[in-house]
Amino acid sequence: MSQKDKGALEALVEVTRSDCVITNYINTLNQEVRVDRLRIGESKTLHRLETDADPEYLLPGLQKCSNNVIRVGKTGYWAESHACSSCRFFASSHVVVLSSKAIDARRILYRILVQNPTKLKILEKDLEAAGLNPNILETEFESLEILTEREKEVVNMAFRHGYFDPDRGISMTEIAKIMKVSTPSLSDVLRRATKKIVKYYIENKF
Repeated sequence: MSQKDKGALEALVEVTRSDCVITNYINTLNQEVRVDRLRIGESKTLHRLETDADPEYLLPGLQKCSNNVIRVGKTGYWAESHACSSCRFFASSHVVVLSSKAIDARRILYRILVQNPTKLKILEKDLEAAGLNPNILETEFESLEILTEREKEVVNMAFRHGYFDPDRGISMTEIAKIMKVSTPSLSDVLRRATKKIVKYYIENKF
């Protein structure tokens, strides 16, 4: 199969920055809080924060560092704040950002789509020039093929333990402990698998 036939290149990129007010606040807390980004922009970024504890304790700090905070469900908030340097970079670039997730106060993962490996190399150099210390962790050509063995394992584990049930019988953190992996890593695998399943269903069942 030629590169032309493979489609766009999906990549997982880790960058380092220290100017996200949301993740800086979260990392002052003793509770584990999952932070990802629903919408990035050159001026504002919308974050989703989820915790296994009652999220009410997050509100005072979020109100201080966010422009707008909305309670969503029982597990967390959506909070909009000034975009950090990495969000500004990706929002102004020509790549497609599929998802992003904070690892800690300094490191953040972006899953992106680029046209080809050459474009990825250019992006990596631009990230380096911007002082964001990029690390390309994974690359794969976009595919609608069946799930990988790892994705099957994660989906099966989540399903059997009630993660997809209305009352969510188990948390992402608990599944990660069972599988002895980090919560961000598990979340990323489950997100990719879910995307493939939903995309297949929409294109073949609707």
